[in-house]
Parts: sequence; C-alpha cells; structure tokens
Amino acid sequence: MSQIEKLYEKIRRKPTPTDILFDEADRLLRAYGFTQRRPSGGSSHVIYTHPEMPGFQLAIPKHGTRLKKGYVIAIANAIEAVKEIFGG
Repeated sequence: MSQIEKLYEKIRRKPTPTDILFDEADRLLRAYGFTQRRPSGGSSHVIYTHPEMPGFQLAIPKHGTRLKKGYVIAIANAIEAVKEIFGG
C-alpha cells in the first residue's frame, strides 16, 4: 500500500483524526488531482480546486500545525467525490 493510500485510509478513520498536518493534506489533495491557489491579500487559507469538479473550492488554513476535524472531513469528502468521478 502506497503512502498516499495509507494517508487516505487515515483520514477516513472513525472517529475522525485530529492529527492531520497541512503538509499531509496538501500532498494527499495534489495526488488526487487538486490544484492549489494562494489568494492574494494576506489570506491564511489555501484554495484547492479540481478540473473535473467545476465550481468546487476547498479552503484549508495554512496556519497551525494540525487541521481541525471539520477540514479533515471536508478533505475526505472531496477525495471521495473525485474517486466516484473516476470510478474508484
């Protein structure tokens, strides 16, 4: 099992893990085809989009060491949606 697959399984665990780092989330989202955009104007969030999901945006805060539970759930749901588009 690859590191990406292990990380994906980690964020899908119940109860939702609270030890996911921004760098891990970034690596996972990019592996599933998401692109990163950093808004100008001093925002502390990074915006992720996917070419197969027009209009979808996922904002993740870059500050702090660990992501809150709600962000981890949003990441897991976004990756699940991409997997459904590509058939698993």
